[in-house]
Amino acid sequence: MRPLAATSYSVTGCNVLSAPFVNWQSLLMKHAFFILPIILFFSCKKENVQPGESVEIYLLKTVQTIPGKCQVDPSHSSLKDTAIIRNRDILYYSAADYNFKLTDTAIQKVKALMGRTPFAVTVDRQVIYYGFYMPMYLSSSCDQSITMDIDWTSGNKIYLRLGYPGQLQGITIEDNRNDPKLLSTLKLQGKLR
Repeated sequence: MRPLAATSYSVTGCNVLSAPFVNWQSLLMKHAFFILPIILFFSCKKENVQPGESVEIYLLKTVQTIPGKCQVDPSHSSLKDTAIIRNRDILYYSAADYNFKLTDTAIQKVKALMGRTPFAVTVDRQVIYYGFYMPMYLSSSCDQSITMDIDWTSGNKIYLRLGYPGQLQGITIEDNRNDPKLLSTLKLQGKLR
């Protein structure tokens, strides 16, 4: 194979030195095993979620629903000044079963709520998701939101589900029950199962 030599030519009075011809396709194919991982390493964004300090559940001071839906309108709703379920009331969260285990005092507060009471799960007072308390005795439905109910059999647990009495086919609910910030905050506190 003969070595490639640079050639020079003149373009309107300027001397231009051209680089030797390089077969880039052949070069990339030979070194793809090394180049591809490097490209992927630098192009992939790593999710760097900073955990918060407290996970709390708030009732809403002002609330408006989206017309025709069982869904809180975030732009017209605000949190009460104090949480109904404080960080210290949460004993653990099961990400697989979407349930919080609460203290005795906290579960009594939930049991005292009226059906269809809107709430917000927050990290450092920043809303992660809105939902409605929908105890299993209610005859009305709530198809477009995350709903909360008490687990009457296992003691002091609240379950968070998609819709009530369940998620209907064809209806999409934004599922933030295992939001990365929520989970990282609970994990940092040793409350994530």
